[in-house]
Amino acid sequence: MQNRRLDDLFFRYCEKKITDEEREELMALLLSDDNREQINGLIDQFIRSDGTKHTLSDETAEDILSSIFSATARDTEQELSASEPEIGANRPMWLFRLVAASVVLLIAYGGYRWVNRAKPVPQVAIMHSVYGDDVPAGGNKASLTLANGRTYDLNTITEGNLSVQPGTTIDKSKGEVIYGKNAGNDVTVAYNVLRTPLGGQYKIVLPDGSRAWLNAGSSLKYPTAFKGDRRDVEMTGEVYFEIEPDKTRPFLVQVVDKNAKGKDMEITVLGTHFNISSYGDEPTMQTTLLEGSVRVKKDEVTKVLSPGQQARVTTGEAVRDIAIKTVDTESVVAWKEGRFEFNGNIREIMRQISRWYDLDVKYEGSVERKSFAGTISRKNNVSEVLKMLEMTGGIQFRIDDRKITVKNTD
Repeated sequence: MQNRRLDDLFFRYCEKKITDEEREELMALLLSDDNREQINGLIDQFIRSDGTKHTLSDETAEDILSSIFSATARDTEQELSASEPEIGANRPMWLFRLVAASVVLLIAYGGYRWVNRAKPVPQVAIMHSVYGDDVPAGGNKASLTLANGRTYDLNTITEGNLSVQPGTTIDKSKGEVIYGKNAGNDVTVAYNVLRTPLGGQYKIVLPDGSRAWLNAGSSLKYPTAFKGDRRDVEMTGEVYFEIEPDKTRPFLVQVVDKNAKGKDMEITVLGTHFNISSYGDEPTMQTTLLEGSVRVKKDEVTKVLSPGQQARVTTGEAVRDIAIKTVDTESVVAWKEGRFEFNGNIREIMRQISRWYDLDVKYEGSVERKSFAGTISRKNNVSEVLKMLEMTGGIQFRIDDRKITVKNTD
């Protein structure tokens, strides 16, 4: 049954006529699964005014809805933090999760509609590329290098079992390489390296049952069997881990600091879920804990994380301390779930886009003060992601010869 109150609040929100109390009421209605179909219809009705029969896909509607959530919340969070730095126990957590960006994305989509309503609109979706050379999203791509130095492209391998290495299975449909627990029972433990290119991602099940997801431009070096009193791996880029508990053998991750001549960062864990980001083009290495407990060590500094905390280490210099902060863990691992969750400077955002679409980026004009927040599927073509950012105003994009030009229009 149609909820007339939801209709009224939704359009008051879109027209910027909603009060603070009504906005909280609307957000509560948006959170209800019972209203999801009506909400998607409202979003579609708001964006479409060209008279066509085309409707938004459920995925696109979900992207916009997520943007509304992340939107209302940052404004509210900033208002609350001015008077109360800590989250009060009597405030519902969903309110703070909603309050993470600004209304700009929904209003921007609507703004596009009103700006173009008087113009003849072709029979295409609004998110059609206007940038030149469009580029599809990345996908399951990786290479596997065995101990003998031979490298296999996992996208072109034809057999499910890697015959040259018994116990190793490749599932191309899932983008996954699986090591059986008896994969390396020989006397000598061999080391393999799984690498994802820019525009690629892959999952691996290690010989002890632990799982790891590699983001674009990442690598993981590991043994074909864990022997001895510890389990050691080495990584670059970004990897999300779910470690099988084993109190007798801690799991150690060596994180290569490409910008430093000193020691790499080391993560020690018994059994837990955590994400490590260590790209060479980022100013910091970040370890984010979702479940369990991990110890982070860089140079002579050691810190222990609790769930919801993130450790940040500046790359390329000696470490005097490791910064610890509480973060939204779902946002940190959004890439693993197939989403971009932007909340930062445009240069930081473009580094994510560059890695996932394997594109170079250049800038025209100063963009240092350009920040954006919002959510969109990583399955979209790059043009759709850029359109979402461009609609917020003050910035334009162009794609030529696999290079994105970012231009300040203010």
